[in-house]
Amino acid sequence: STVESIENSRQMVMGVSSSEELTNMIKFQNAYNASSRYINVVSEMLEHLITRLGG
Repeated sequence: STVESIENSRQMVMGVSSSEELTNMIKFQNAYNASSRYINVVSEMLEHLITRLGG
């Protein structure tokens, strides 16, 4: 349709793909979540070590 054609032309000029941006956002969100879980595990590990050492 004409609307789709105009939208495709607009995206080519702008150089931004919505699906690519969404894919990147999900990828970065997953990386952030994994980093957050890692930090929590390290924090708990340090807490246990300090407790066992009599801190």
